[in-house]
Amino acid sequence: MATRWGIASAGKISHDFVIALSILPHTEHVVVAVAARQLNRAKDFATLHNIKAAYGSYEELAKDPNVDVVYVGAIHPQHVQITSLMLSSGKPCLVEKPLTMNLKETKQLINLARNKKLFLMEAIWSRFFPVYQLLRDELKAGTLGDVLQVNVNFGIPIENVDRIKQ
Repeated sequence: MATRWGIASAGKISHDFVIALSILPHTEHVVVAVAARQLNRAKDFATLHNIKAAYGSYEELAKDPNVDVVYVGAIHPQHVQITSLMLSSGKPCLVEKPLTMNLKETKQLINLARNKKLFLMEAIWSRFFPVYQLLRDELKAGTLGDVLQVNVNFGIPIENVDRIKQ
């Protein structure tokens, strides 16, 4: 049976996540519900992505028995509140980065997930790139010598992205 996903928030990052998830076999992963603070946004998102259930509150998503796991794509100041709600309702969570705003909130979510025996993970997809394991192996072997500085480029221009400029 496919893992049934619920999406908390109907913004761009959630859209990107659902698109990425859609390349996997539907027999393995399927999005069954979306929730947003405004029902019309959830409905528009559901229509765009062919999702059966749309909710105007995160509480409704948390109560949906057809949801196995929740992707939290809301803006990061809302992560701790939404994720706590989902975990308290028995829903494992994949939370967009950053997981929380600070160490105290992170510990709060980790403790809640541990107490509920639920999966909780920050959605840092790059962590799973095969090249990172290769890089770790090369660093461990000393092939690259002493690394003193790393310059990283995002790969696409982001200076005009609204959320980056604010």
